[in-house]
Amino acid sequence: MDPVEHDKRGAGGRPAAGRKGEVDARLLDAATRLFLTLGFDATSCDQVALDARAGKASIYARYANKGALFAAVIESNLARLFAADEVVHAVDSPLRERMTAACLSVVEQALQPDAVALLRLLVAEAPRLQGMALSADQVRWRMGVGRVADAIAARSSEPDEIARATVPAAQLIDIVLAPALMRALLGENEAGLMQGAKERIGAAIDFLAARGALDSWDQAAFPDTVHK
Repeated sequence: MDPVEHDKRGAGGRPAAGRKGEVDARLLDAATRLFLTLGFDATSCDQVALDARAGKASIYARYANKGALFAAVIESNLARLFAADEVVHAVDSPLRERMTAACLSVVEQALQPDAVALLRLLVAEAPRLQGMALSADQVRWRMGVGRVADAIAARSSEPDEIARATVPAAQLIDIVLAPALMRALLGENEAGLMQGAKERIGAAIDFLAARGALDSWDQAAFPDTVHK
């Protein structure tokens, strides 16, 4: 038995209930640091266990292999870095206001140093995601498409409405966030990128409204838009 784990185990040699969550967090924190620093290939489960002050058995009891651990790192960091702000889902706000607030909050979070570092890791290891449960579409959903879709469909609790809202939400995120992230990866200043994103949001919403992509939710929100 690993000496670090020995005094934390309960009956049957299992981690005490109060310690299990702590071990989970230590493993994910250590794996995050190592994957970001060394990359996937140069990181081993042995290193993660050592860095987390846990036994190797702790990793394999939770993750089938290094790929599963990597997917869990991505999932946990996406959840942490892109936690939704409930303010953007106020159902009594106009559609344009909801969309603008949701998209801005996504861009602000995406341009934080930790988020950019995670994106670099995702780009470097993108081919590996194809063989994991975590797909590129799921990553896009976590990074902002889901939040904007929720904001568009805020006046409905129907899953079908949120599913339909995913189409314009994905288009808005692609128009606004993708260019900002590309420039962030190249080292451009965050303040300048935020200003550019703010300017693109209004134009992107106008574009979607002009194409009729938002008619189902709030036609009155765009009275001056000429539909073609």
